[in-house]
Amino acid sequence: MSASISQVTVPWKSDPSAGEIPAHIHYSTSTTQDARPIALIFHAGGFVLGSSAMVPQSQISYLAARGFVVVVPEYRLCPQVTVLEGPVQDAKDVLRWCQESLSSVMSSKDVQVDPNRVVAMGHSAGGMLALVTGLAPSPPLAIIDFYGLKNLSDPSLFKPLPAFAQLPDSPADFIAKIFEGPQALTSLPMFVDGKPNLADPRCAWYLRQIKQGTALSSIMPDADIKAADPASQFTNRFPPTYFLHGKVDSFVKYELTVQAHAELEKLGVETELVLPENLEHAFDLQPQVEQDVFEKYVVPALEFLIRHV
Repeated sequence: MSASISQVTVPWKSDPSAGEIPAHIHYSTSTTQDARPIALIFHAGGFVLGSSAMVPQSQISYLAARGFVVVVPEYRLCPQVTVLEGPVQDAKDVLRWCQESLSSVMSSKDVQVDPNRVVAMGHSAGGMLALVTGLAPSPPLAIIDFYGLKNLSDPSLFKPLPAFAQLPDSPADFIAKIFEGPQALTSLPMFVDGKPNLADPRCAWYLRQIKQGTALSSIMPDADIKAADPASQFTNRFPPTYFLHGKVDSFVKYELTVQAHAELEKLGVETELVLPENLEHAFDLQPQVEQDVFEKYVVPALEFLIRHV
């Protein structure tokens, strides 16, 4: 399906320390239906790194070409805020913004949206934020979680990752620069040309946390875990949810997703679970995703959202 996709960037929230927080809105100019559904997509990055630019254009375009207005927000990054204060709160707030304010934004583009037909999805940390929206008073109609964090008290989330054991430590005063300046909304990539980006204080700080096994505990006090963890708050009113998680994921073990899926099933919630045998973490975020991988694993997930609006 070919379609011309336009983009507009608008502030969705104003924060005292971060200033205006933007959302990037993608929509087809060749779609003529009356009121369009909304797809809200949260980027990956461990709550510390990343930006909306990490969300694959192929996934945005697939949904926009099928009539969605696709909203990809920036959100406040840790560690200047905790996960609960920053990303989790922003996920709740941007869902409400989509439901209450997006219509007026898009009317200037002669595009109508239906605030009652919202779906949400996200990758890794963004997958957890998508699940967070499922706890809202007016939740999305459906959710996709791509290899997301959840079950946040699981011991596996507090262990060093062996792949980073040999990483050199950056000077403490260098990585402390992460706390200087305004609240961060975006970051440089963690890897440059396939190598860890130790030239950037934010990336170096996060890489040290991964090496030490403190990537989560450094941005989420123990007292916040239950309130931040959507999987500990599932009810039978949770939206239909599609989980996609590769079995060789070295960042987030797939068993956490199996547990979440089983919990929703037990509650009687519509849920699907797909566990590809040989796919790593962030498999769909690579610059060149093989077409067969996209067709076999990504498209069925996106179609799940389409079916529910």
